[in-house]
Amino acid sequence: MLTLRRHFAAFALTALAAAAVFSSCKKDDPEKKEQAAAPVLLSCSPANGATDLTGTSLDVVFTFDQNVKSTSAQYAKMSIDGGALISRVNAYNADVTVSLSSLTAGTSYTLSIPEGVISGFKDNDAKAITYTFTMKEEEKPDPGEGDYDRNPAASLTNPDATEGAKKLYDYLLKNYGRKTLSGAMGGTAWETTYTDAIAAAAGKYPAIVGFDYLFLNWPAKSWDGCPDYGDITPVKEAWEAGNIIQIGWHWTVPSREGETELNNYSYTTKTFGVENALKEGTWQNAVMKAQIEKLAGYMTLLQDEGIPVLFRPLHEAAGDYVWGAWFWWGFEGADACVKLWKYLRDTLQNTYGLDNLIWVWTVQTKHTGNVSTDLGEARAWYPGDEYVDIVGADLYEAKGTTQSEAFKYINNSVKGAKMVVLSEFGNLLDIDGAFAEDAPWGYMMNWCNFEDGHPVFYAKNSDGSYSWNNTADDWKKTLAGSRILNRNDIPSLK
Repeated sequence: MLTLRRHFAAFALTALAAAAVFSSCKKDDPEKKEQAAAPVLLSCSPANGATDLTGTSLDVVFTFDQNVKSTSAQYAKMSIDGGALISRVNAYNADVTVSLSSLTAGTSYTLSIPEGVISGFKDNDAKAITYTFTMKEEEKPDPGEGDYDRNPAASLTNPDATEGAKKLYDYLLKNYGRKTLSGAMGGTAWETTYTDAIAAAAGKYPAIVGFDYLFLNWPAKSWDGCPDYGDITPVKEAWEAGNIIQIGWHWTVPSREGETELNNYSYTTKTFGVENALKEGTWQNAVMKAQIEKLAGYMTLLQDEGIPVLFRPLHEAAGDYVWGAWFWWGFEGADACVKLWKYLRDTLQNTYGLDNLIWVWTVQTKHTGNVSTDLGEARAWYPGDEYVDIVGADLYEAKGTTQSEAFKYINNSVKGAKMVVLSEFGNLLDIDGAFAEDAPWGYMMNWCNFEDGHPVFYAKNSDGSYSWNNTADDWKKTLAGSRILNRNDIPSLK
């Protein structure tokens, strides 16, 4: 996921640079400039004059009736009062996103954007904008707010959970705080070449194997490497070998109605929209329902085989609390994402009768790239204790760190009521050190990578640096740790 974020950021910067070059190379044509209609502001999100906003940061999106541009020199002319900061501005297509930080509860602010700071691509300047909003008064903290004891729920949130799901949850709960279960993605989506390679290098097989419904929309075997989700053999074989199964869903959707080219489906499109998807009668709603129905059909095959699943959809929804989301299910904010989570869970559980799922919610931890200290940021995105069984974090940090601050942030955000796991990571952590710092990750799931079709334990960036860089010896040492449970350590959960 880290590589995707960097590519997206690079694309945005390139787009801005291209706009600047385009502007500088134009010949002055007063007549055409005079005729070009100035960009008209259509909407603001949140709305101008919004009140009761929460958090210490805010992304304000200004949407115009045409594509617009700006430059860093023009950005500098924007101002905000009340001690707040403008941390980032991004002009993309018809949207200008202004990221604000250092906001204070109970304070009203005015953001001023002078005329000409934003313009169309014919150098037609937009009018000045005065945007006001008010942050909600700070609520009194809960009694004893601070570091919460770990006291996860004794049972699953689904009262009709299968016996297999109950047995798996009980096993995880029994070891929580004592041991960390090892795990990794089996491969790109529906195979185990990556975990097989870890086992060959380390001499021990990870306890949990991850799969993904990334290619749900593609017909089975429609291209080389495209999985057949109707063939559950890879999952079944891992389960029968003694592995625990985790499944994610990189949920790809079309960007426009009637899209037939599946390669244009994406999990980063900004034109699909959660609110549209949840609105009856829209084309987005029809697409969403059809995809969930298809997903349910495949997951029913696993339930029929008695296989419980750690299910982790809508992952990394909040992105960075200041810099924003990178997946479509997070672009419209916390409330929309929570509604989608609840809809997905209610539909799979109550409409399609999937009771073998243990629901894993990914809690984002970052605020401008650092671990957040504002519990309200995590809680705003949390679907609620009755909709979540386990909470996790996706972390790509330096090798050998403990990430205990992130663990405690997540644990405190749910008041200790859920197991905290490392739901995705790049570099291997120091698990013994994490336990010593009271951060006993329940389990850990390494993301996979391949070069020339072969699994590798690292991921290189375009500049030659590494996003993460594990070695065979790293894996061998980690899986031999006294705090680690591998596949051979797990009793039969059937």
